Amino acid sequence: MLDTELEDQLIATVGGKLKLTSLMQKRMVELKRGAKPLVETDGTSLQAIVIQEILQKKIELAPRSECGSGFMEDARRVSDKPPEEGEKEIYGSDLKRIKEARIKELSAFLNPTKD
Repeated sequence: MLDTELEDQLIATVGGKLKLTSLMQKRMVELKRGAKPLVETDGTSLQAIVIQEILQKKIELAPRSECGSGFMEDARRVSDKPPEEGEKEIYGSDLKRIKEARIKELSAFLNPTKD
């Protein structure tokens, strides 16, 4: 557990509790996989290293707009719906249908039937 002052400082630096949690989790995974720490610290725990990296502004989350490119086009292709102007949201049922269609495509590719 972090003390409240340190937690508040980290939240202010990152921009929110969820962002802080996500950033810490992702960076800890990187460190476990062998990434080099970006700061020198007396603490040996991954949490202490990540906290110092955040406080020294050595790491940050990538902007949301950089991820998920091309997903909307894939969703439209699978659903056979024409793109609508201003359409931005994909809901859970759409995601399920898209996943099922991709699984069927992959299954057909890996296990071709003889006609």
